Amino acid sequence: MILPDQKSFHLVTYGCQMNKLDSELVASRLVGAGYVPAESEDRAQIVLFNTCSVREHAEDRVWSRLGALKLRKRTEPGLIIGVLGCMAQEHQVFLRTRMPHVDLVCGTREFGAIDEMIGRITATRESVVATGDGATGDEILRNVGLRPNRAQAYINIIRGCNMPCTFCIVPRTRGAEVSRPVAEIVEEAARLAADGVTEVTLLGQTVNAYGHDLERGTDLALLLQELHEIPALRRIAFITSHPNWLKPRLMETMAALPRVSRYFHLPVQSGSDTMLERMKRRYTSAKYMARIRDLQGLVPEMEFASDFIVGFPGESEADHALSKELMEEVGFAQSFVFKYSPRPLTVAADYMQDDVPQQVKQRRNQELLKIQTRISLAKNEALVGSVVEVLVEGPSKKRVDRYTGRTDRHRLVHFPIPAQGESLVGRYVPVRLEEASAHSLLGRLVSAEALS
Repeated sequence: MILPDQKSFHLVTYGCQMNKLDSELVASRLVGAGYVPAESEDRAQIVLFNTCSVREHAEDRVWSRLGALKLRKRTEPGLIIGVLGCMAQEHQVFLRTRMPHVDLVCGTREFGAIDEMIGRITATRESVVATGDGATGDEILRNVGLRPNRAQAYINIIRGCNMPCTFCIVPRTRGAEVSRPVAEIVEEAARLAADGVTEVTLLGQTVNAYGHDLERGTDLALLLQELHEIPALRRIAFITSHPNWLKPRLMETMAALPRVSRYFHLPVQSGSDTMLERMKRRYTSAKYMARIRDLQGLVPEMEFASDFIVGFPGESEADHALSKELMEEVGFAQSFVFKYSPRPLTVAADYMQDDVPQQVKQRRNQELLKIQTRISLAKNEALVGSVVEVLVEGPSKKRVDRYTGRTDRHRLVHFPIPAQGESLVGRYVPVRLEEASAHSLLGRLVSAEALS
C-alpha cells in the first residue's frame, strides 16, 4: 500500500549516456526536495520515464509501460505518471490528447523544475506539459549517492545538435547546440573530484563542436586542458564526436594530455560516399580515414570505436561492401551496428523510401557484426598475458563472485573478487589478463592492494 505522504518515485531511463546523466540530475533534484527513490515501479507513488526517440524499439517499450500503468491508475488515482525527455518533445500532442492518464510531459530543457512540476500536480491534480527552453538541470547539485560508482561521473558540456543528418530526430527533440561556459564545467568537475570522482566523461550529441557558440578561442581542446589541471581526475573521456569537428588542435591536445582517454568513439555510419551524402554527414569515407590516420599518427595507442547503419534507403550491395571494407581497414575495437528504421519527422522518413527489405537489413547487420567480432577478439587476445590498470566499477552482473571494470582504452575486464579485504569498487587495480573473448577479458588481481 502506497501512502501519499511517502513521496516515493521510480525513474526508468532509456537511451544514451546523456539520458543517464539527465536522470541523475532529475533524481538529485527530487531527493533534494524531499522525495524518496523507490526500488521498483510498483512501490512508487510517482513513476517517471526518461525516454529516447532515436530508435523505434526504445519508444515501443515506453508505450507498453504507459499502457500497463493506465490500468494501475484506475485503482490508484493518486499515482503520478511522467514522460520526460525526447518522447515528451516529439509526442507531446499525442501524450496530451490520447493519454490523459499521463500527468507530466517534461521536455529535454525543463528538468531543472521537475520538483516544482510534480508539486503542482500533487496539489492541483492537473497535468503539466513543459517542452520549452526552461531550466536544463545542469545547475542541479548532484547527489553522489545516486550513482552506482562514486568514482565515475558524466558531465554535460553541450546540449542540442546542429547537424543535418537525415536519419536523426535529435535536433528536433533536443534543439540547437548550446555550450556551457568553461568555468561552470570546471567548477562542476572540481566539485565531483572533491566527492571522490576520478573519471569523468564529457557528453554532447556532437561533443567536439563544444565552444563554437562561445567566445573566440573556446573549444574542446581548451576545456580538456583546464580539466587536466584537476589532479584527482585520472581519466577524462568525451563522447560522441563528429568527424568534421575533429580538428588538428583537438588531436594535438589529446596527444599532449596523458589522462585523456585512449578510446575514441567516432561514428562513420557508412563506408559508402553515396550513403554518406544521402545521410547528409558532410564528409567522405576518404576524409574520415584521413582523420583516423592523423590521430593514429599523433597517438599510436589510440583505440577507435564507431557506429554503422545498415539498410539506409537506397543502400546497395556495393554500398554495403564499402562499409565492410572500411571496418576492416580501420580495425575498430568496437562497433555499434544498427538496422535503419524510419523515425517520424526526419528527412529520410519524409522524403526517402524505406526500400531495403528487413531480411536484407538483418543479413547486413549480421555480416558487419561478424567482422567486428573477429577484429575485437583478435585485439583482446593480443592483450592476454599483459598487466593492465582497471577501474573497478562493481560486481559483475552475471557472476557475483567477480568484479568488473574497464581499462583506459575502455576494455571490459572481469576478475575474481578477493576472499578478504575491503571493497575495491572505485579503485584502480592491476590485473593480469588470462583469457579473452570478443567482448571482454578475464584476469586475476596482481596484488590485493589498489594502485595509488
